[in-house]
Amino acid sequence: MSSFLSTTFGISAGGAPSYARAAALAAVVIALAAPFGLGGYGLYVASSGGLMAIGAMALTVLSGAAGLPSLGTAAFMAIGAFSAGMLATQAGLGFVPAVALALLLGFAAGAGVALLTLRVSGLYLAVGTLALQHVVQIVATDLDLKLTYASGFMLDSPVIGGFAVDTPVKWWALTIVLMLAVYGLFAWLLRGHVGREWALLRVDPTAASALGVSTVRTRLAVFALTSAVIAASGAIDGYRLGNVQATGYSLHLAIGYLTVVALGGAGRLVGAIAASYVVMVLPDAIAAALAAFGADATTRLAGIDNMVLGALLVGALLDLPARARRAWKRGRATRGEA
Repeated sequence: MSSFLSTTFGISAGGAPSYARAAALAAVVIALAAPFGLGGYGLYVASSGGLMAIGAMALTVLSGAAGLPSLGTAAFMAIGAFSAGMLATQAGLGFVPAVALALLLGFAAGAGVALLTLRVSGLYLAVGTLALQHVVQIVATDLDLKLTYASGFMLDSPVIGGFAVDTPVKWWALTIVLMLAVYGLFAWLLRGHVGREWALLRVDPTAASALGVSTVRTRLAVFALTSAVIAASGAIDGYRLGNVQATGYSLHLAIGYLTVVALGGAGRLVGAIAASYVVMVLPDAIAAALAAFGADATTRLAGIDNMVLGALLVGALLDLPARARRAWKRGRATRGEA
């Protein structure tokens, strides 16, 4: 276990157990114990949060580590989900080849967007990816209407190596494996020279070029890789839901992912995972809190979860959590001096 933590999470096993090591061990224990403590719906939410975390980790690498803001997360998820849906229902492909081809299409789409936006950055890049979102939404709606008459692509339970993933426990197990694989990949890249090139691209592209870093190649690579991961997560989530419809990949979904990245911290993989679960359980938590006070969240207070989500996004963009932490530390230091 200690070697696994050291290799995958970058946590040293020597000496006394650190906070990070204890947190990682607690996360592993919780993950293994979840099937015994959560019911079917709880495991469904856990799997939903895990698949969201996969896309969120890719987005935080793109927007946080490499400094390339994107509002096209839902578009890339739609590319993966619709390609998998059409390959499965129209071409009869199984889960693994359908997801693999969705990943390749996401890779190609990400590279294409990077090439088309080479000369823009910041807000202009975000607007460019927003245009992609609108184009993909139109195409997805057209495909949905023409091929399924707006009923969506119906997907059977995936089969991997003769093993059917058809229960909440099996989906949770698959989600854990995928989360660890994506986390391990991005953590490894961020710790190496690739991560340093991404960071240099974010801080000063001119200095990166002067130091021999190809900004074009670096930008293409990070866009293509993260888009491929997001597309694959969209395809897998489509299989989990059992249905792929254009209405599920709107701008609202992209804003949700942006909120996750803002809450988790730019470039923070663990933060992206934690924030994904915060956003995922937010509607149920609000409904339960309102029910405790006798309020009905589905009628008079419908949409309050979106308002809370918007407030969280604004707070994260204003860096309120970090400001609160600094104020708390200053308060502790003042009390210690006193």
